[in-house]
Amino acid sequence: MVERHEAGDDALPPRLNVSWSRPARLWLATVIVVTAMAVIIHLLLLFLYLAPANAISKEHRELVNSYVYPEFDQNWKLFAPNPLQGNIDVDARAEVRMPDGSLRTSDWVSLTAQDLKEIRDNPAPSHADQNLLRQAWDFYTRTHDAKGRPIGLQGQLAEVYVRRIAAGRLGPDLLGGQVVRVQLRSTYHPIAPPKWSDENDESPVTYQTLTWWPVSEEDFR
Repeated sequence: MVERHEAGDDALPPRLNVSWSRPARLWLATVIVVTAMAVIIHLLLLFLYLAPANAISKEHRELVNSYVYPEFDQNWKLFAPNPLQGNIDVDARAEVRMPDGSLRTSDWVSLTAQDLKEIRDNPAPSHADQNLLRQAWDFYTRTHDAKGRPIGLQGQLAEVYVRRIAAGRLGPDLLGGQVVRVQLRSTYHPIAPPKWSDENDESPVTYQTLTWWPVSEEDFR
């Protein structure tokens, strides 16, 4: 007796019976729960930071600020009434202790040019190349007074953040010696308004040079 098959039965793949082991299911459930909790906490802290001041945000202000700054800091300089109308170049240099104990100062290195090199002709530049240095420097300038003194905890965090970026870019070893201090400076180039605008285009190029900051091994990590 010949067994008949319906058309197309031979083309169906065999059904697989996949069953996860109990440890694997527990591990997957743990990962899902931890990820969900991390996302909820992240969104809650950002909400407290962005929301109008209230009893909860005031009570936990130090916790919220320590989480948000500096990585998740935000500003409104893209929008009116005072959008940013210039280009800012950030440079860094190092003081190096040589094997014989003497000190040498390196040339200025353009950190902004390093970012632009990674961005140009790159169809998908990284977020770090586009925004890390730019936001860090903006964070620094907004949290320091006219004499360069930090304003509260945010100013102190901004100094640490900028210092570590400069130290990481220059590296612990330079000119055959060990980097012991770093210094940063910025150059602000105003963008000329369009010809049809009646705005003043005589804004000068301005410079800002920070003090020397000592660095430690932690700054290079």
